Amino acid sequence: MKTAYSLFLHEYVDPASIEYDDSRTFQIVCAVCKEPVFKVARDNKGKTTHYFSHYKKDETLNSQCELRVNHITNNKIDEVRKESRNQKLNLFLKVFQDIVWENEYDEIGKRKARQYFFQLGGSQVLSTWLRVLLQGFRREMEDKENVLDMFDESLENIHGDEADFTSTYALNLRKEFAFEFLQYLLAGHSKTNFFFLFNHAYIKVLESLEKKRKETELLPWEEEMFNCMRKFLKTNNENKRMGLFNRMDEYKMISPYTHQEVDLHIMFGSYLQYHAFGILLRIPYFRLLKQNFNRKEVGKFDSSHL
Repeated sequence: MKTAYSLFLHEYVDPASIEYDDSRTFQIVCAVCKEPVFKVARDNKGKTTHYFSHYKKDETLNSQCELRVNHITNNKIDEVRKESRNQKLNLFLKVFQDIVWENEYDEIGKRKARQYFFQLGGSQVLSTWLRVLLQGFRREMEDKENVLDMFDESLENIHGDEADFTSTYALNLRKEFAFEFLQYLLAGHSKTNFFFLFNHAYIKVLESLEKKRKETELLPWEEEMFNCMRKFLKTNNENKRMGLFNRMDEYKMISPYTHQEVDLHIMFGSYLQYHAFGILLRIPYFRLLKQNFNRKEVGKFDSSHL
């Protein structure tokens, strides 16, 4: 069977994209009869064929369902996926700000972060700069493969209470959700959430520099960026804040990534981007979906024969 359906995700699933254990994790069933199915990978002369099969050993069931599943068009699959992803996005957006506060800080860190967040939110200099960043992002983030590559770097830092979702399929889903969330923010539907995300990214950059400073020694350009960011928080004078941004513009350095000369302001933007991606990737998407699934789908999935 070439296509199955995930009760957990409310989407059609391609067998080549998942691993065996994903069938249970994502509550994957036959798209026709809704009986549980599992993923099979069969090797034939070096060529692997992926398909789904019913747990029940009923050849009639397999053949009848296969015939009907083959009539599910790609347009239908895309239509269901789009509707499902929109529903998930709405679910994530409802809890986005609360979940970031909960997920990114312990109780001690949260108190300091709230103080920083209040100081950042009152800055017209930062708001104006973030609007410019938003415009640039809209162009830069159109290339999905490029964005997913950037996410791969951030994924190296992902950890938490989602250890049961460590398959390649689960990680790819996490990136997909983060990408779609980012596209929503960049479309201008929610500038408030965009600013919210990048204000937290500012705090996470500052935290990471503070941690490195305690454990080892910052590079000269990291020390300069750290000092500018810290002074930005310590003053409410917008002229002084603009002066700190100008100071980063004037600071020239060799990028450790491109090995070309850039100004510190560009590195600051890159660090914000990296940490914003990290925040999006750390959103506990599967926990939120589990909670939603448990409320709506209890009793629909019979796992007694798994």
